[in-house]
Amino acid sequence: MKNKIITALLISAMLSGLTACGGKEPSASDLTKNRAQATEDDTDTEDVAEEAEDENEESKEPEEAEEETKAVSGVVFGSDEAKGYDGFEYLMEELVSTSNTKSGDKKTLSVFVPDGDYPSVSGSYATSERMGVVVDVDIDPYIQYNAADYTVGENLETYIESEMSYSTYLYGIEIGEVEEIGKDAAMCVVTYMQFDSYDDSYAPYYQVFYLKEMGDNVMGLVDICIVADDTTGKTKDLVAELESFYQIDIGWDDSFAEAKRTEFENSDEYNADAFNLGFMTFELPEGWEKDEDESSYSEAVFAPKGDAIGGYGYISIEEDYSYDEGVIDEMLSDLEYTQSYFEEVLGEDVTDLVIDDAGETFLGRTLVMEMKADGDTGIFYIAQSGYSQYAIYAVIWAGEGEEAEANVRAALDMFFETGKLKD
Repeated sequence: MKNKIITALLISAMLSGLTACGGKEPSASDLTKNRAQATEDDTDTEDVAEEAEDENEESKEPEEAEEETKAVSGVVFGSDEAKGYDGFEYLMEELVSTSNTKSGDKKTLSVFVPDGDYPSVSGSYATSERMGVVVDVDIDPYIQYNAADYTVGENLETYIESEMSYSTYLYGIEIGEVEEIGKDAAMCVVTYMQFDSYDDSYAPYYQVFYLKEMGDNVMGLVDICIVADDTTGKTKDLVAELESFYQIDIGWDDSFAEAKRTEFENSDEYNADAFNLGFMTFELPEGWEKDEDESSYSEAVFAPKGDAIGGYGYISIEEDYSYDEGVIDEMLSDLEYTQSYFEEVLGEDVTDLVIDDAGETFLGRTLVMEMKADGDTGIFYIAQSGYSQYAIYAVIWAGEGEEAEANVRAALDMFFETGKLKD
């Protein structure tokens, strides 16, 4: 087993030299995950549920036979008839509340989400998943400042633009036209491919955003996300119930996944030969693979045949967040000082240390360091673009010969020649 001293020294150099570097970049907003805003604890849930059942017994009307697509007349988002209703096969009732109203009175509504195994309710927010359909409902969402000055369609459009800007793991994004439904509601369909770094694959997503004014300055935001690869033959029935309750045309069918995947694979965004880390794509020479054993959540390791330890070397890639945009510029402004600084930090374990300006790469302003440690060769790039910092380091194990070194350097060259950051 190879000696990892060079790796430890390279990491030490990064941590010691980049003192402005903070913690890891916060995870991007995931459109399919819980975005709960814990606005208040609803300690009166049981009392409200009992009151809802009483009101339901008084207000429920007989179901009309011709309404086969609706569970019962009047059981829609915001209606009194929805309280206590248990006629849906795939949906379950949850109570959400907010006191952030124009009147100051507490408003409680019945919402319906998939009858899944792990529903979650927090104040104004409810979420659940079943058969590949994730539904989030919030009656106290943050839309935009002075939201009352805009139409519901304008508010929804701004919200979607903000959501789409959060994640670097989305590809082939198509945002449909915002459709205003009367004066108090609007909806929009968004489709995209999402990259899963764990499965190393792309999956099609179909997402509907629906915004409705509920009265008393309350806005109801419904986010219906259909994860195509997780759907079943009965998903269409669940979707039909959601359409009935929220009074929208979701427009999804099970042919979506294949069509979206084909469209994406024929687009300029897709490169079958490229490795994808979500925030970055790049190519490496034939035979290089990701080493799953050595990689972690924060570090991706690539090596010939996917064996960083048993092979002749490897390349590691990390992304960090910096609170200072000028770290690399400062280091490059005085290379003599930077050289002496790292010589002191790395100590006698390192020899042949050379630090140079690598110019402007696809990662931004880039510095490169080369060194020897216990016979191993280390090549370390530090780059910065805005507040994002990138550490790319390569190791060539001692005794592997000139061909091994040439192969690792060729892999680094290909990485920088083909690399692209996700917009």
